[in-house]
Amino acid sequence: MKTKIYNRQIEINEYLKKFPTPFEMKDDAIDTRTMAENYDNGIIPLQDIADAIGIALGPHKKPTPTPNPYDPASGIVKFEYVRWHDLYLWPRFQRDVAPNHLYKIEQDFDHTCVIVPTAIKIGDRYMLWDGHHTAQSMKRQNYTQFPVWYIDTDMITSDQVEEAGFNDKTEYAVWLAGQNMIRINSRNKRKLHAYDEFMILLETKDADTVKMYNIMTSAGFHPKRNPNTHNAFSQIKSGQSIFEMTDDYGVPGKYFKRALQFHKKTWNLAPAELEVWRPIALLYKMAEVEGFTIDEQFDIELGELFKNKFGDPTSTQLALKENYYRVLEEKGFTQPRDHDQWRVYDALINLYNKNISRIQLPTAQCRW
Repeated sequence: MKTKIYNRQIEINEYLKKFPTPFEMKDDAIDTRTMAENYDNGIIPLQDIADAIGIALGPHKKPTPTPNPYDPASGIVKFEYVRWHDLYLWPRFQRDVAPNHLYKIEQDFDHTCVIVPTAIKIGDRYMLWDGHHTAQSMKRQNYTQFPVWYIDTDMITSDQVEEAGFNDKTEYAVWLAGQNMIRINSRNKRKLHAYDEFMILLETKDADTVKMYNIMTSAGFHPKRNPNTHNAFSQIKSGQSIFEMTDDYGVPGKYFKRALQFHKKTWNLAPAELEVWRPIALLYKMAEVEGFTIDEQFDIELGELFKNKFGDPTSTQLALKENYYRVLEEKGFTQPRDHDQWRVYDALINLYNKNISRIQLPTAQCRW
């Protein structure tokens, strides 16, 4: 009897057949925004996502569940609203408190967005192992009660204590709190990806994000997590920085839009290459600051020069960086640039001046 060889991509393709609108399924990200197009109002049942997760991970990455269905209400973790004077910090299993981080939380504090602190309860004391800064923020916001998830150490059995290698229930609880603190904050916390943050802001109609998206799409680009599709724009954080550069009237987006239009006109289907469109945007900004006019003919000239000398946008930015470093090694600069965006900026100005020089551009800091 032949053993069936598992092929994850075949299983993914088979699973996607039941959806009118297919979506990307990988172990690092399932495209739930496209998946949502298959449901009324874009709301997905969690079970459908659970099924997709199982298929994306494959049978070799199954969890190790408890042997029987687990009812958390019967376990040792409880929820309660706690009075302030019953809350404590035991630094043995906590980080130092950071007043500046607390202040940062307060600048964006909202009562509808509070993460519930977690604690171990020993006697009448609730000792926080996570969420201490949040609890302090709630206190400074005049909360009268504090929501807490806590491990009830009274429910820990002596067998559990001995199995973990301890003789004392309190020491076991302290060890457990330390393990959990590291597990949550160091090992298993997934940082919010810039793409997800952008799409959340977009779909919840944040005004600046909508403006940036409109500029991006009008230039022919679409926000993506990865730069592996035609006209993908994946450098979200850098895009936000360039979008926020304002013109003389305080209006954002002008240089961002023109740089993307240059990129699209030069390489019609290519994903947006950061160290092409960002230095170009900076050039448009600096020219305006210094009183130079960069006309549309310049965009055509520079685009053709890039394509003829280097080819695609990735090869272009690599060649410009290499050119900068070659001259730096051969001649040296009194004030070398400390960032790729400015190295490419200088290199493209030198390239244009050497090969075309039809109009005057801002002076490069490093010249050759």
